[in-house]
Amino acid sequence: MYYNYGYDYDMMNGLWHMSAGATVFSWLVAALMIVSLWFLFQKAGEPGWAAIVPFYNLYVLFKITWGSGIKFLFLLIPIANVVFMIITYVKLAKAFGKGGGWACGLIFLGAIFMPIMAFSKDIVYVGVPGQNSQYNAGYGQPGNQQSQYQNPYSQGYQAPPQQNTYQQPSAQNPDYYYQQQTTAPAGPKYCSGCGSPVESGVKFCPKCGKPQ
Repeated sequence: MYYNYGYDYDMMNGLWHMSAGATVFSWLVAALMIVSLWFLFQKAGEPGWAAIVPFYNLYVLFKITWGSGIKFLFLLIPIANVVFMIITYVKLAKAFGKGGGWACGLIFLGAIFMPIMAFSKDIVYVGVPGQNSQYNAGYGQPGNQQSQYQNPYSQGYQAPPQQNTYQQPSAQNPDYYYQQQTTAPAGPKYCSGCGSPVESGVKFCPKCGKPQ
């Protein structure tokens, strides 16, 4: 019976190349995720360079998703850190206006969904889920500012001033029962003596002959 105790250099060389290729691929994916976080932080109004700072990048990530960056310390709890990270991805999707399907994509295919979220111009940051965001009062408007619109009925209804088109007869002017104001629209005139209608421009009443 023959036993081969020789060292198979060809097999080890192949494994080394596979390992080197996997390492390069892992570095490329990691670089892509860092760049994606850079753009996501900038969309949320945070410094993009925070993506390359260890621990501080987690602080900023929890700040834009949970509203408090210090909560990233929950990741130090064994087993619970996995649950907190899953919830963080769900909140990250909601913070950029996406739903549960997008959250599942971030959890299972983060290397694909996160760059899409980062580089897409149609996906914008809408705020911390469950809190007043800067877009709640209208896209691009601060949510904490009071609206400039005021309800006109909050001050009480005020009727517009009414203008009387006719003046009541007075002792100084008893003959003009229908004297119009200068602001009143032009209309038919009536004789002050007999009350018959008189056309505009006529100086004497055609019925009684009284001067107009």
